[in-house]
Order: sequence, then structure tokens, then C-alpha cells
Amino acid sequence: MKRKLSLFACIAILISLQTGCFQVKSWDLKGLDFMRMDEFHSQIQSQELQTEGYVQKVDSFIIVLDSSSSMGTIYEDEVAERYSRFMIAKDTVSRMNKTIPEMEIQGTLQRFGYGYAAKGKLTEAVYGPTAYSRFGLEQALQTIITPGGHSPAGLAIGATSEILGSTEGKSAVIVISDGEKLNDDPLMKVKTLKSQFGDRTCLYTIWVGSKTESKEFMDEIASEMGCGFSVTADDVATSEGMADFVKKVFFARDSDGDGVPDDEDECPGTPPGIEVDAVGCAGDSDGDGVTDDIDVCMNTPKGAIVDDRGCWVVKGVKFDYKKWDVKPQFNSNLDNIIDILKNTLDLKIRVEGHTDNIGSEKYNLGLSKKRAESIKAYLVKKGIDESRITSTGHGLSKPIADNVTKEGRALNRRAELIPVK
Repeated sequence: MKRKLSLFACIAILISLQTGCFQVKSWDLKGLDFMRMDEFHSQIQSQELQTEGYVQKVDSFIIVLDSSSSMGTIYEDEVAERYSRFMIAKDTVSRMNKTIPEMEIQGTLQRFGYGYAAKGKLTEAVYGPTAYSRFGLEQALQTIITPGGHSPAGLAIGATSEILGSTEGKSAVIVISDGEKLNDDPLMKVKTLKSQFGDRTCLYTIWVGSKTESKEFMDEIASEMGCGFSVTADDVATSEGMADFVKKVFFARDSDGDGVPDDEDECPGTPPGIEVDAVGCAGDSDGDGVTDDIDVCMNTPKGAIVDDRGCWVVKGVKFDYKKWDVKPQFNSNLDNIIDILKNTLDLKIRVEGHTDNIGSEKYNLGLSKKRAESIKAYLVKKGIDESRITSTGHGLSKPIADNVTKEGRALNRRAELIPVK
């Protein structure tokens, strides 16, 4: 009998230690199955996140979960009145986990409190930092069994600094708490976090409480970071609400689909398929001085003289009206082409001739071919192997300027060079 009494006494002492100095309203270990939320969220299904037109904006995330004894208090809500704040908080994390798409991102779950299975640690990362997986995070979440002890929120937020220091890119810190009796000066720890990682980290809070002043404190924690926002557990209690939260935290609008968020894109409206730099501006892959988003003639050889469209042109060579011969005074303008061909022995080109719109289509087609052949003949005369050069004409079909004006017609009487593989 004495041994049985001693055992009951030990259990009583253990329970009192777990609940700490806070008085739990109704942490009914008999009546509540705190590992299941089927009744509360039986009608809520995880909503598939629609991310078309959006881009992933963070490379890592840290969920900071309050598992202190005050979280054992019954959540004051008409629907969830039988469940503790801790249960609601865990369910929030679980549904968030089901809403986050499987993607390349680092994930961490940090808890604070001194509940059962805490192993004497006031705060610890029960998951990560590691490559995120939905299964891994859920498994780790279920190891946080009961709430207990005081609320070293500042200690937990401070611990994120070390995690952020080991990661690269942008991060999101999500603090889930009732906001009550948070110890270790969490606001000061947020200020420190901001000074260290404020240029690449946003902080969000999810309030799972009942007191107005505690909500205001959670709001203050989020606003102190300068990037992020605060919501309540009720705000994310529906699949739509959670989807909206996840989209705002993890994704950003990308209207032109170049992989750079609109608020960071210095060159909006980039055409599809164009590679851009970190600020959303197109590069110049062929190095001709014309960016890829407006380059009509990609892959021009190094040193080629191009026009505003990025096309390799026979610069400075003008053809008289109804003429196709290259005048001697323009021969030196072809030296650039000869140099490129001599320095790039595997390069083959096609010379394309063009005309203005004066005259019939048939006449201009023949004239454009003669202009292309004239350029080819000069290059061959200067030592370029004839097998490396072909020629053709397009007549008046491909103008680059208005044929209404004299100046426009002069621009259309031209020859272009196309690299041929």
C-alpha cells in the first residue's frame, strides 16, 4: 500500500511540475483527447494553394511554437470551447504544414516551454533546420505532447538567430503563442534579430489567446521586426484563411513570370523565356550590347556590329536606288565582318538582302538577292572560303522602318548577316 501511495504522490508531483505556477482552467486529461482534432476540424480540408502568377519568396522558415503551461488553458471560442490553446496551436501548425506546397525550402520547428518530454530544455528545435518535408515536420510536431512551465519566448526567438546564421537567402519566422507572460524580453530579442537579419527576414505572429493586452503584445512583436504581420488563430481557422496566410508568407506576386517578385523587379514586363538577373532585368547573352528581352537576333558573334534590334548588319554600306553593287568607298566598312570570320574559323553566315517598297514585289526580290550576292562576292574576294557563306533575298517583305519617308526607305535598303550552325 505504501508503495502504491508513493507512486500516486510522484504522479501528483510530476503533474504539478508540468503545469508550473499557472492555473490551468480545464486541462481535462480524462475527457479530452488532445492528440486529435477530428471533431473541431472535421469540415476543414487543406486547400490546394494556387500559386500561378506567384513566385517563392523565402528560402527557409522557422515556426516558433509556445508549449508553456498557459497554453493549456481552454481556448475561448464558441466552436473550439472544448479544446486548449495548445491543441489549437498544434492544429494550426499541422494545417499550415498541409497547406505549404512541397518545395525546395529549409524548415525548422522550435518549441518553448517545459512540458512533458521536453527533456529539461526550455527551448529546442524539434525539427530542422533541414530540407523541408511535410511528413518530417508533422512527425516532429507530434512529439510535443503537453504544455508546461513558464514561457521563455525571448529565449526561443533568440535561438532563431543561430538558425538564420546557418542559412542563406530570405527567411520567415512564425511565432504561435497566446502572448501571455512571455519571458526573457522577446521584444528586445526581436530588435536584435532585426539588426542581424532584418534585410532578409520577416516575422509573423499567430495569436492563440483571449486577453486583449496579449494580442496587442503579439501585434507589437510582429511590427517590431519591420517586415511581417500578425493574425489570430481564428483568421487561419478555415482552409481559405490558412491558404491566404501561407501565400502571403511564402509567396510573392510575379506578374511577368521571370522568377523575381514584383516588388523587387526593376524591369517589369519581361517576355516569357528570357533569363533575368536578381533584379528582374534581362541579361545580354551574346554580349552585343542589346539586352535579351529586345534582342531580335540572338547569338550574334563577339565583335559584331548590330543595330538597335541586336541584328548583325553591314554597317555603313548603303545601296543606291535600284542598285546592288558595293561602292569602293564602303569597302572598309566590311572589314569588321572579315575580321570576325577570320578569327572564328567555324563560323558560317548567311547574307540576307532587303529593299524598300518602291517597285513590284518580284523586282525587289531579285534586287535584294543581288545585293546579298554583292556582299558575298566581296568577302570571298578578301579570302573568306565561299563554302562558309550563303546568300538570299527577302525583297520588301521585312522592313525595319516606315517606307513612307525617304529616311525610312533608306534604312530598309540593307543587308544583314545571320550566323548559321
